[in-house]
Amino acid sequence: MSAAEVTFIVDMSDQAVVSGDGNYPAVYVSGGNLNGPSGIEMSEGENDIWTLTTNISPGTYTYKFRNGYYDYWDGPGWENDDGLIEGGCAYGQYHDRQVVINSDDLTVGPFCFNSCDESCDEEVINYSMIWNDEFSESEINSDKWNFEIGTGNWGWGNNEAQYYTSDSENAYIDDGKLVIQAVNENFGGMNYTSARMTTKNKGDWKYGKLEIRAKLPSGTGTWPAIWMLSTDGVYGGWPESGEIDIMEHVGYNPYHVHGTIHTENNNGMDGTQIGGHIEMTDVFTDFHTYTIEWSEQYIKWYVDDTQFFTYYNDNQNNFETWPFDQDFHLLINLAIGGTWGGQQGIDDSIFPVKFEIDYVRVYEEIDLSIQDKITPKSFMIKGAYPNPFNPSTQIEYIIPDEGIVGVSIYDVNGRIIKKLIDDSQLAGVHSIKWDSTNDQGKFVSAGIYFFSVDFKGRSETQKVILLK
Repeated sequence: MSAAEVTFIVDMSDQAVVSGDGNYPAVYVSGGNLNGPSGIEMSEGENDIWTLTTNISPGTYTYKFRNGYYDYWDGPGWENDDGLIEGGCAYGQYHDRQVVINSDDLTVGPFCFNSCDESCDEEVINYSMIWNDEFSESEINSDKWNFEIGTGNWGWGNNEAQYYTSDSENAYIDDGKLVIQAVNENFGGMNYTSARMTTKNKGDWKYGKLEIRAKLPSGTGTWPAIWMLSTDGVYGGWPESGEIDIMEHVGYNPYHVHGTIHTENNNGMDGTQIGGHIEMTDVFTDFHTYTIEWSEQYIKWYVDDTQFFTYYNDNQNNFETWPFDQDFHLLINLAIGGTWGGQQGIDDSIFPVKFEIDYVRVYEEIDLSIQDKITPKSFMIKGAYPNPFNPSTQIEYIIPDEGIVGVSIYDVNGRIIKKLIDDSQLAGVHSIKWDSTNDQGKFVSAGIYFFSVDFKGRSETQKVILLK
């Protein structure tokens, strides 16, 4: 295969470029197969953007940008490991960047020096909620969720040991939460039952932000997952049309939470899937928020606002590496055993085990930089921030035109706790604070509450959690 023309781009606006041991200030692309520690010199352009265009043979390369010229490895100028690790673009024992070069021309970056971000300017993305389930009803909402039944093909492609049902023993609402429960029982020729739920054709999205707050089951043999598959299979079946694993966990490796992508080029069938993990010790005892931010250029993984992995679009217009430009839907399931979850067997003493989901929220990106000039097209709740909270939370919502707005707080029994507003407001984005007091001004006890926003005959409700 012939060499490809590769262009590296780095933003140095947060750095003072230095000479190092060289004769003039400069930035370099340096790596073991990229001219070693001294690297290849870049050229300075406008706005502190440095570029390098060079021909490189196909292969996988690790590298870092280096500020200043040095011809030895153990020295200054290298990008900071912590910034690359935090952003999820660090690979290998030296926490380098990585680029896979084929025969096609390629642009690598732009990146901010010391960061996985595209720019050194702080990125602020505004989101508006477009789909959610707070599990505040007594039954699972069939307008939002499907059940996949049975054992699939070869245990859903993973040699899983359970039979998925829609039975109320395996999936139900309890105390404002969705519970998926795996049970040790003989059914359909399998030794266990559980549930696998999807939003296919009821909630399908391309790009945005997904938040799922959940508490995981414990025990060897469990394999809970929150993930996404292509809705229309535009590029073919699996893995051609892609898979996004927002959260996966296997019980025999209890303190690791994983986020992963599968594509035609990199997938679990070949053992070449690409992902990251974060270490956590309380996933069985506490709820955590598992999040992805998905754009045309990247997918970023978070747990409780801590980013731990990023997968970037290589901008080659190639579904084999980036099939993530189509609608995807959400899946939530609790598998038992299988090629991964069952690697160390199944502990039958743990059953029944529960996978609890507090809420699912889906957002689309909106531009509120000229917020006072935009006219919203529809009435919607943006959310409550922070949530969970103590002692106060800010409730945000959008109304498309002037009208009477009512915002009220309810307990889990539907009793009104406090009316925050019942008055006319202009079109736009609004927020109101709840300080965890009732209509008598007394603080309420910790627990689950709901706020309702009413506007012109429409009502939207979301759950909030007041901590002790």
